[in-house]
Amino acid sequence: MVLTGVIGGLLAFRSCRFHAWPPGIHQPTFETYPSHGTEAVVKHLDKQIYDALLALGVDADQVVFHEVKTQQAGSDHWTFSDMEVRFKQHRLPENLGDFFSEFLAGSVPKPTVRVSQKAQNITAIEVRVHGYLTHRLTFRFLATRIPIPRPPRPLPRIAIIIDDMGYDVQIACRFLSLNAPLCFSILPYSPFQDQIAGRLHRKNREILLHLPMEPLEYPQVDPGPGALTSNMTREELVSQLENDLRAVPFAVGVNNHMGSKLTQDAEKMAMILSVLKRKNLFFVDSRTSAKTRCALVAKRLGLPFAQRQVFLDHVQDPHAIRFQIKRLISIANKRGVAIGIGHPYAVTWRVLKENLDKIKSQVQLVPVSSLVG
Repeated sequence: MVLTGVIGGLLAFRSCRFHAWPPGIHQPTFETYPSHGTEAVVKHLDKQIYDALLALGVDADQVVFHEVKTQQAGSDHWTFSDMEVRFKQHRLPENLGDFFSEFLAGSVPKPTVRVSQKAQNITAIEVRVHGYLTHRLTFRFLATRIPIPRPPRPLPRIAIIIDDMGYDVQIACRFLSLNAPLCFSILPYSPFQDQIAGRLHRKNREILLHLPMEPLEYPQVDPGPGALTSNMTREELVSQLENDLRAVPFAVGVNNHMGSKLTQDAEKMAMILSVLKRKNLFFVDSRTSAKTRCALVAKRLGLPFAQRQVFLDHVQDPHAIRFQIKRLISIANKRGVAIGIGHPYAVTWRVLKENLDKIKSQVQLVPVSSLVG
């Protein structure tokens, strides 16, 4: 049965048609960094705010992220978002504050919503959690809808990595069909890794090894075959890493799959990144931990390095993904560069396909290797 499924997958790969997965093979899960305190509430609020805007008839094109930055108070941290909504209706709802309070009421602890009138055509909403300002939304009424100004040239540069490749041939074909230099990160020992890597290589797409690493919830959460764990000796760690690198052909760099625990261990990361430096590979930190030490270790070793700014699809909803793309573009506008990570979901492919021309008009989509330094 397994052999039949694999052969079916190979035939489907050649034609990019639908195929049945081999029995017993399941799509891997991915890990965003475990959120606690204010940040855990903020992640939930992001989606609720996106839904509230959708209910008001506001789409992602009407929103500008003026600022997205990490704030910290003691050991607590959160992401603050300053958003401007270019409202196209004749007037805002009079009960805007009540409307948002009701939409956000499901959060625990209950956030505080404050509304202020800045001018006749400008209304601001501030959302606070635990007393900290987490979101500012400025609603600006426009008599006629005007285009949101594009950033001046040269356009900022963005790289998008599609993680967790190797388990679904058809979705690999879909992402490969997009006219964009996406980077693909392949899990070692995945059933279709060689076939997918070969096709990507022939199409000049960059390939990363999606290196499984120990998460904080291990062993309840399993990063999968080839995982590096904190209890390994140096010899075991290096040997497993060498095997993982050999498993994924044509890899030009590495990023971590899970790893919220291991990436906090500077000593173990130095062992891993030293091997990559010796092999002239770069490392992209997926940032599954807010306490990651990867940047510090890479700088000390002189290893080409970059890190993820936005997960595009931690909420698998097209509206939320469009807002995450806007968030990524806003970060690139501020910094000049940004890296987003998506996953092989049909909804992610569909949103990218529908919005690709619009994205290209605002940023340069580039291979991730051009952003490491």
